[in-house]
Amino acid sequence: MNFIFQTHRQLWFVVFMSLFPVTLFAQIQGSVRDSLNQPVSFANVLLLNQKDSSVVSGVMATEEGTYSFTSFKPGTYMIGVSLIGYKSAFSSPFTIKTSNDHFHNEPVFVEEDSHQLQDVNVVVKKPIYELKIDRMVVNVENSITSAGSTALEVLEKSPGVIVNRQNNSISISGKGGAMVMIDGKQNRMPVEAAVQMLGSMNADNVKRIEIITTPPAKYDAEGDAGIINIVLKKNEAFGTNGSFSLGAGLATREKMNGSLNLNHHVEKVNFFGSYSADFDNMRQSTETIRRLIQSGSVIESEAINNREALLLFQNVRMGFDYTISSKTILSFLGAGYVRDWEMDALTAILYMQDQETTNRTNLTTFELNKWIHGMGNINLQHHFQEEEILDFNFDYLNYYNDNPSNYTVENLDNSNQPESGENIEVEKITPINIFVGALDYSNQLNPKIKIEAGIKGTLTNFKNDVGVRYFTSGSWDYDPELTNNYSLNENISAAYSTISFTMNDKTSIVAGLRYEYMNSVLDSETEKGILDLHYGEFFPTFYFSQKLNDNNTFQFAYSRRIDRPTFNQLAPFIIFITPETFLSGNENLLPAFSNILKADYQYKSLMLSFSFTDTKDAIAGFQPRQSDDETRQYLVSRNLDNAQTMSVMLALPVTVTKWWKMQNNFNWVRQKLVTDYDAVDVDVSLANFRINSSQSFSLSEHISAEISGFYQSRSLMGIYESKPFGSLDFGFLWRLKNGNSRFNLNVSDVLKTRIFRMEANVPELNIDNRMKLDFESRILRLTFTHNFGTTAIKARTRNTASEEERRRITN
Repeated sequence: MNFIFQTHRQLWFVVFMSLFPVTLFAQIQGSVRDSLNQPVSFANVLLLNQKDSSVVSGVMATEEGTYSFTSFKPGTYMIGVSLIGYKSAFSSPFTIKTSNDHFHNEPVFVEEDSHQLQDVNVVVKKPIYELKIDRMVVNVENSITSAGSTALEVLEKSPGVIVNRQNNSISISGKGGAMVMIDGKQNRMPVEAAVQMLGSMNADNVKRIEIITTPPAKYDAEGDAGIINIVLKKNEAFGTNGSFSLGAGLATREKMNGSLNLNHHVEKVNFFGSYSADFDNMRQSTETIRRLIQSGSVIESEAINNREALLLFQNVRMGFDYTISSKTILSFLGAGYVRDWEMDALTAILYMQDQETTNRTNLTTFELNKWIHGMGNINLQHHFQEEEILDFNFDYLNYYNDNPSNYTVENLDNSNQPESGENIEVEKITPINIFVGALDYSNQLNPKIKIEAGIKGTLTNFKNDVGVRYFTSGSWDYDPELTNNYSLNENISAAYSTISFTMNDKTSIVAGLRYEYMNSVLDSETEKGILDLHYGEFFPTFYFSQKLNDNNTFQFAYSRRIDRPTFNQLAPFIIFITPETFLSGNENLLPAFSNILKADYQYKSLMLSFSFTDTKDAIAGFQPRQSDDETRQYLVSRNLDNAQTMSVMLALPVTVTKWWKMQNNFNWVRQKLVTDYDAVDVDVSLANFRINSSQSFSLSEHISAEISGFYQSRSLMGIYESKPFGSLDFGFLWRLKNGNSRFNLNVSDVLKTRIFRMEANVPELNIDNRMKLDFESRILRLTFTHNFGTTAIKARTRNTASEEERRRITN
């Protein structure tokens, strides 16, 4: 442990000493574009002397059509571009006056040459789906069905990915807890916040989606579901560009949303920022039924809950990149969100014994739940050579959660006359502070071998002050079982290394190893060492890829992962469902460890994937736990001894006609659970399937329509069984003639079938529960979006250091 932190300090000192007193270099940047203003990939770009057209230097343009020169002297130059299938093109002359100039050339436009390759048809357009050695790539920019959508809507159509808008969760291959990254930056905001952010992100700015089910050693070992990386389009042009959108929706109540994205690039500085706001005035309803046997009698309670809630979510992100030299970039990033939730609810509870009504209770609830998050990141990236990079990150994150709630209980007799009552107040305040530092190094040693290595340190502390008190007999009395003040101190140190070996044009191997050491201590005012974990673990990864021919590719992967409890799962809290049933945290949760095997096969655009995950101490949410006298029931996250998940995914895009395209995804998942559940052996297994289909119709040059839907068969959620459900959605897109503006009209869950029903029936545990959740899924939305300036938002692709830590904050 001490060695790791000492290594951190030594390496950070070397980095700062070597990078800050840097020598400035001249740099020439630019891009190559076609007649439609689209990037031209991999063109030959020459730096020529304007005087005699002699070649000074030459490079190949990137996949995005950009280029950069750093080796030249002051003088007057011009750019020459050549590529098979295009006519040669040249820029206007420009002058570099000093060795410190940073010059950005206007785009060089090239025209197709119809006289070249008359008998050969060269097609370089990427397929919609691609298999990489460690991930599956969805090339969004080549998909007509993604035009006019949001990033969340594109993600919903991606193979193997399930977006549950009812509870704002994302799962991959039947496993929940997927991590979301933007441009390689793992986004540690709560999953609900990530879903809302993606729902306001313009899909026209998305280049591709990478689904990484077995992440390499470079990434934190956290999360067995994997990583979803959304890669945005980039624009190197100077000036200002951006987009904004405004939307309104209607279900039983109104919904509104808006977003603004800006990018401003001048000389060596690139400023970027985004802001989004979502307002949701909603009605929700839940039904819960609990049955148990006591003294030979069947005791039942049935609760019908109707909520009226207001949710305002605001998310902001801004920063800038400063080019110190052609080899060094310094960046600052600030981000944060404010989530305000306010709810009034009335719950009518019916109590029965042996099917005879005994009494009734009305429970009135008022809840506030405010989350405030702020985050700052400093990033320094240095290129020793083109493919040798050192990357330093330091992050500070702060979360503050204030979650008070008030309950009024009114007990009625069989004739509905008031009999007794009480008032209940719940207080919960949770501040969280996280410090993260990371250093990453990568080097392409030769065309066949690439190495990566890095270290990371994380320090976390949070306080959780929770109190539950009852007003009876004229005074407030705290419940000692539900009241306490908790504190957690946690630090995680990590180091990794990876080697990538390209054996030939068809065969590649990647092997990596990550080591993480964790200290985690949870105390309360009344008990020390409630949780006291100290352990170090190795997390190996291995990938093999074999391209059989141009149309067939096979891949195999293995990885070991860890799923740590989120801080909210650990932090004790109380939310009343009825006076006897509570949602609560579980301070005794342990991390879960998974071994994952995965095999993929691709034939043209068809993709078939198989995965198997074996998890020890799997974490399942909302699992029932009885009090000793069975008068109270707590729904908590808890560890299950062993869980196995086997999944098969088939992705089949079909072009029916020029105006009708469809995407069909089929997922089959088999879940098996074996655990000692409160001294009772539980062994259950269940296979389920999910079918997603999206039909896209180009009705005219400016108007398109889409019909999409899914069906989910019954599945397991711990000891709960989720009943079948589905949804059918309609959407219309009208793109204005200027090409920069559009209207979207969408109706979700037209048939009102996206309703969750779950039940748990374990007689040995005296558990018989049923739930029904209706979270207002049928919504009519109208959205206007406008792009201005250039057509994409550009921000440098880089990681922050605190990605894994942010995922563990949930609200």
